[in-house]
Amino acid sequence: MDRLKGIRIFVEIAEQGSMSAAARVLGVANSVVSKHLHELEQWLDRKLVFRSTRHLRLTQDGLDYLPECRAILNTINRMESRGHSGEATLQGKVRITASLYLGQLLLAPLIAGFCQEHPDVNVEIALSDRYRDLVEEGFDIAFRVSEMPDSDLVSRRLQNIILKTIATPGYIRKNGAPTSPADLPQHRCIIEGNAAGRQRWSFQGNNGRRVGVTVDGALSSSHGEVVKQFCEAGLGIAQLPGFLVDQAIDQGRLVELLPEYAIDTFCLHLLYHKQSTRHPTIAALVDHIYQRFQYSPLSD
Repeated sequence: MDRLKGIRIFVEIAEQGSMSAAARVLGVANSVVSKHLHELEQWLDRKLVFRSTRHLRLTQDGLDYLPECRAILNTINRMESRGHSGEATLQGKVRITASLYLGQLLLAPLIAGFCQEHPDVNVEIALSDRYRDLVEEGFDIAFRVSEMPDSDLVSRRLQNIILKTIATPGYIRKNGAPTSPADLPQHRCIIEGNAAGRQRWSFQGNNGRRVGVTVDGALSSSHGEVVKQFCEAGLGIAQLPGFLVDQAIDQGRLVELLPEYAIDTFCLHLLYHKQSTRHPTIAALVDHIYQRFQYSPLSD
């Protein structure tokens, strides 16, 4: 068996969340993915992936082996990037696009660490809440909170994002805390986004059922950081991604409400062109980003 190919396929299945998506990214048939995964499981004498007709998840053995398999691939990638006279110097320009608050919160520490290791790389970051087309506008990498169905792009999941409902201790003392999502229409809420659909907040109870509640309030903004500042001023209850508010919760400036109803409603994805990872600099940056999320996720 080709053990390295089996390891690549297993890691891709874990990152994509399905065997068919892994097959699309790798450009092989579903049967090839299934065959190599089966051979890898036989070689390790461990079941790595549990699959049914509707669901796929890693077994505990799969979760245990995944970091080691990634480390093997990272070593191979570094070896492939070496020149004949030592390790090649990464260089060239990489153009990245992301939304404003994703870029502000994520890209600065990610790119700073990468550029310290590779000073000959030039990185251009374009932050905008306007959709930027990678192909038409010449970007190499994009951060998105949803998948792109474009067949010319690879869409890799980085992390599920948990939405948290939050308010200040002062707001709670004055107005009380909701005990269920049904209480929220009686509270002042701060809306993230200007579209009417943003006023429908989603929750999930212990029984697994999703609950939708229509909220209202005098304040709204399309920028999550502005909503957070309104909330920290005690002007109402907000619902924002955990990575945007976790620090304020830890410091006591904000309090999470209804934690038993918290829900992951979207996923952070990294997008890039199918052929991009043939370029050593882009391949190294993609690997750097994956390592950041593997060892230091945004939030619990």
